[in-house]
Parts: sequence; C-alpha cells; structure tokens
Amino acid sequence: MLNRLVHLSQLFFLAFFLLLFLQARYPYDSGLRSDLFLISSPLTAITIMLASRSFIHELWPGLLILALTVPLGRFFCGWVCPLGTVIDAGDRLVRRRRSEKGGSVDTRFRSWKFFILTAVLVAALFSLQWTWLFDPIALLTRVLTIVLYPALAFVVFAVFNAGFRLQVAEDSWYALYDSLQKHLLPVSQPRFLQSILILILFLAILLLAFKSRRFWCRNLCPLGALLGLFSRFRLVKRNVSAACNQCAVCRRTCRMNAIEDDYSQTNTAECIECSECAVVCKPAAVSYGVGQSRQEHYIDFSRRRFVQASVSSVAVLAVVQSAAKNRNQTGQVIRPPGSLTDEDFLDRCIRCQACVRICASTGACLQPSLTESGWEGFWSPRLEPRLGYCEYNCDLCGQVCPTGAIQKLPLPEKQKIKMGTAFFDKSRCIPWYRQEDCLVCEEHCPLPDKAIKFDIREVRAADGQVRTVKFPNVREEICTGCGICETKCPVIGKSAIFVTAAGEQRLQARAGQEGM
Repeated sequence: MLNRLVHLSQLFFLAFFLLLFLQARYPYDSGLRSDLFLISSPLTAITIMLASRSFIHELWPGLLILALTVPLGRFFCGWVCPLGTVIDAGDRLVRRRRSEKGGSVDTRFRSWKFFILTAVLVAALFSLQWTWLFDPIALLTRVLTIVLYPALAFVVFAVFNAGFRLQVAEDSWYALYDSLQKHLLPVSQPRFLQSILILILFLAILLLAFKSRRFWCRNLCPLGALLGLFSRFRLVKRNVSAACNQCAVCRRTCRMNAIEDDYSQTNTAECIECSECAVVCKPAAVSYGVGQSRQEHYIDFSRRRFVQASVSSVAVLAVVQSAAKNRNQTGQVIRPPGSLTDEDFLDRCIRCQACVRICASTGACLQPSLTESGWEGFWSPRLEPRLGYCEYNCDLCGQVCPTGAIQKLPLPEKQKIKMGTAFFDKSRCIPWYRQEDCLVCEEHCPLPDKAIKFDIREVRAADGQVRTVKFPNVREEICTGCGICETKCPVIGKSAIFVTAAGEQRLQARAGQEGM
C-alpha cells in the first residue's frame, strides 16, 4: 500500500510541477506561484543565502523541507522530486547491467554527491554560486524551458499547419488550436540559444541509467546529499523481522542502494522511503513504521575527501574569479529590468531560465548567456536585442524570478528602468550611408517621448541629386535600452543600431532580505 502511495505521490507532484511550468506564460496569473518548486529546494535556499550574505524570506519553503527531513527522512527525493520521477521513468526503459542483477551493488561513486555538496557550499561562502548547475529543480526547469517545451511547440505547430493546409474540418481545427494556445501553446515558436548543450547534459543524466538505477540521485545530486545529512533521526524506519531469509531481492531492488550487506540494516542517509523493498519481500519480513530498527547513518565521505573538496572548490573559485574578462563582451551584457547589481545578481540567479521562458511569450529578448560576463555568469539571462526586445508593457520576469535576482517592479516603475543605451552604426544605417529615409527605429520606439529623433537636412546624394533626408539620433538621456530598435532594424545581418549596457540602472536588495 505504501509503495502505491509513493508512485501516486510522484505522479501527482510531477503533474503539479508541469502545471506550474505551463502557467508561466503570458498572460501570467500569479494566483498560484509558478516558482513554487524552485523556492522549495533546500539546496537553493542555503547556497543563495550564503552567497548573497542575506536572508531571503521568499525561500522559506526550502528551509521548511529541510526541517521536515529531520523527522521524515529523504521523503522529498522519493515522494516529491520531479527529476527523480523522470529518472525513474527513464530507468524503466533501460536494460539493467549485470552488476545490479546479482551480488553487491557498486558503491564506489556514492561519495561524489557529498564531494559536490561540499564544493558548492564552500564556493557559496566565497560568494560564488554553483547550485544552478546541480540543483534538480532548476535543472529540470531549465531543460523544459530551453529544449523540451520549444520542441513540443514546434511539433504541435507543424501538425496544425498541415491540418490547415488540408482545409478539412477547418472549424474544428481552429477551435482546437485556440484552446491549446490558451492553455498550452506559446504565442509564437520559442527559439533559444544553448539548447543543444543543455539537451546533451540532460541526456547524459538519463543515460547514466545504463550504469545503475538513479545514478544521478545515488551518486551526484548534492540536494540528496544535503537531505541525507539531515535524515539521521527520522521517525518512520525500515524494519526487518526474523522471517528474513537473506534472499537479497530487497537490496537488488533498492533504487538508492541503501540496504547493507546483512539486509537488515538501512543507511538512512541514502534511503528515500520508497518502500519497494517491502513490496518485493516474499516472506513479508520488511515493513515500515515508527519504532526501533537497525539503522545506520553512514556517510561515504571521509575527512580527507572533505578537505579535498574544499581545496578543489577554492582553487577553481580562485581561477574563475581571477580570470580576465573581455571588456568588449561585458559591455554587451544587458540584464533584465529590475536586476540587482551584477555581483548580487550572479549570487542569486540559479539559471532556471524562468525569466527566459516567460519573456518568450512577450518580447522574446532574454537568452541564456555563455561567458560574456565571465565564467561565473554562465547561463545567466541577458538581453539579445537582435533576436527580440523587452516589451514596454511587460513586467513578468520579475514576477517569476524565484530568488529576487530580478526584483518585482510595478509596471510604471519598470518602464522607467534604464537597461542600457542604443547607439547607431552610421556606416550601416540606411539614412547615414545611403542618404535615404528609414523611419523604422523611430516608429517602433515605445516611449511616449521618443528616444530617437531626426535631424532633417538637405544632402547631395551619390547620383548628384539634392534630397531631404531624416538622419536618426538617439536621445541617450531617455533611452531605456529595450532593444526594439535593434530587433526591428531592416538592415540585413548586423543591425545598424545596437544596445550596450552603457548607463544601466541596477537595483539593491529590498527590505525583507536583510544582510547576515
């Protein structure tokens, strides 16, 4: 019975996770927070608070999950975690290696997750935040945003386009299309940079199933390691009666390799309360309940490994932080409106791409970066104005950011935030190099008092004719750097107008996020 409840719980929370994910689209209804899972990760809560030297009250659900782990054990891994459910589904499709069909299961890699956890926490102490690379909730949100959801949208759009061309049952096709676009489909086909790299890393996690069941959860997930440290005094425990005949079925079935060699002891740091061992036990010797049992809280992590992880983390941190940055690239890194100062922004941003996802339903300008702001800024969101622009009447990115890296701003305040400044490349601008009128940038500027003005004067063209031309110029003092002029510029290839971070306005952490 308990095992069925575990599976139902996994399916429920995965469906709930996907429902919240689909909710983060235009128009956004914030009645039920789309970032609920992201703020419920204890690893995210602890590392971000350490890195930012502040208490972020909105991350309290993560601290609550950590507190509940003390009496309940690693219930989050076995009952809730959506990535764990996806990995379980992938494991069912993989033929198991012989090493898991009989005999002891390989435990050589179990200490790796504690090594990673130590490295992440030590780096956070030195204000370098790495949780975005390993946190399972952020990881799954990122791959859904950048890879899976756009791929699904592409397939669905292709099917409907084919149906429309057939001109059969058109009313039904359009009714279904309108319904799906209201609840599921994006406004237009989302397209993101870095999608192939993110897909490869996600597939690597799933393909680890060829090595063992839940290889990621057993050996690499630092969130699981953190929860394992707090699960020593759990109330519900695995009990083995004298009816046990030591058939080893329970140990071979265990997803987490938490059962020791004598089959009666359970490593509480590894057990995720899935109860599969009780289901497969033919003598019915295994049960779960409150009471005494032979438990062992053995952490596969020696003091030497702890020192190695700490030293390695500091060494990598020193190399990353001391590396020179390309000033040409850093000047092109434009952050979303309402972003904290870059140091605080990178301390808090978990690269979940929630802001990127919801931006795709309006102006579609946010993209995951590479090393434009240094290695510490890898996959952090930045504006890519040639691909899309910051919609003047949109303030959604601040509403869905789970950590406060992008602050929530009232729309009138957001509209005044200066993200950067636009500049003309007069060697490419049509009026400047061809002496012909082009009004596109000025027409699309959304500001009530246009940030682009015209200098109207007569010129003699190359053909000898005298004509009146409107030469555009940027009013830098009021330009907000939204990038719509760069997006809409009709010049083929590199735009004749471009936006840099010059004059950007960045925010400080607001009240309620007190410094430690």
